Amino acid sequence: MVFAYSPAILANLESSHSPERLAPYYALAANDKALGFQLYAWNSALSQALYTPLQGLEVTLRNGLGDQLKAAYGPSWFDLNPGPALHYPLPDMLLKVRTELGRHGIIPDHGRVVAELNWGFWTGLLAKRYEQLWRSHFRQVFQAQGPLTRAQIFQPLDDLRRLRNRIAHHEPILNRNITADYASILALIDYISPDTARWIDAHSDVAAVIAAKP
Repeated sequence: MVFAYSPAILANLESSHSPERLAPYYALAANDKALGFQLYAWNSALSQALYTPLQGLEVTLRNGLGDQLKAAYGPSWFDLNPGPALHYPLPDMLLKVRTELGRHGIIPDHGRVVAELNWGFWTGLLAKRYEQLWRSHFRQVFQAQGPLTRAQIFQPLDDLRRLRNRIAHHEPILNRNITADYASILALIDYISPDTARWIDAHSDVAAVIAAKP
């Protein structure tokens, strides 16, 4: 469907979206407001297209790391007694999840806790301070052939965390290299589950959306 932009329609759209939100798109469009709105719509399409691959990465990662924590420390590893030695803010994240589950009358268990913990928790487990956990447990999650360092996982994962947050807050992502971001998502999933990476890629429309840039 081709949308026609008249001056009146552009004024109404600008009023509903706010000039401040639209400013980055207008800048990229050299102040061509119709093109700016086309870029805004394209940004939304990119965000939507990336949502499923990012979700696939988060679920695959948390299940892989969670299974290692359960195997090493037992099904109640999240009680931290006994459990992995974690540092702020990760224990607070665990406490918040357990408290919220309890508030809803749900007894915390491994599956529920893993599902409720956010991307920041799982990325945090791969930070430099947890190098020993990487060597003893988490390295086993990733199936790369040959040497693989913790930083090779943490750095792209942390960058994708920022991308995910921008998407969640409806912020511009079109100034990023989305092709490289998508390749990074697939590579990280492939380290854990090659079949999952191929399945996600087979159902993805990221490439088509990138090709449709206004």
